[in-house]
Amino acid sequence: MTTIRIKTVTLNRAFCLWAAASLICMMLIFLASSQTAVDSSELSGSLTRLVVGSVWGWFAPAGRDMPRALLDIAETVLRKAAHLFNFFVFGICVTNAVRQLSGNMRRVFWASLIWCSAYAAFDELHQVFVPGRAGMWQDWLIDTAGAFLGAGAVLLVVWRRANKKRKAGGNIGMRG
Repeated sequence: MTTIRIKTVTLNRAFCLWAAASLICMMLIFLASSQTAVDSSELSGSLTRLVVGSVWGWFAPAGRDMPRALLDIAETVLRKAAHLFNFFVFGICVTNAVRQLSGNMRRVFWASLIWCSAYAAFDELHQVFVPGRAGMWQDWLIDTAGAFLGAGAVLLVVWRRANKKRKAGGNIGMRG
């Protein structure tokens, strides 16, 4: 007969704050994915024109217009960078929430990455039902990479803090 042991967990303030931050990230990602293709394209296009137009003004000869191909490439890069950044932040929030529940950093990392990757898959599936949008496995992969980097950044900070405490001869605390 197999015995299942369930660890009792006290939800501390840090967990609640990081879990709330994770939920806010999820809501913002969902809202951004709910934009129609036209609305999303207008937003990213205007942001791209603002950023690339500023840089273009510094380097281009006076009076020369920016090539449309350059704008298209820059918009694609900006969209993919937004995917990466959003899930980087989401990965940080989820990892810090999960970290409050377990001291095993390997489990924290994988649980966080799996959760973020599953949400990224849900997000791409959700886009299939939004007019003019499509779920893309490439975006899921970029989202997962962002979560990987975010979770990895948290673990790197925790590891560095633990090493500092170890060198100082202090107690090593993996939570906080």
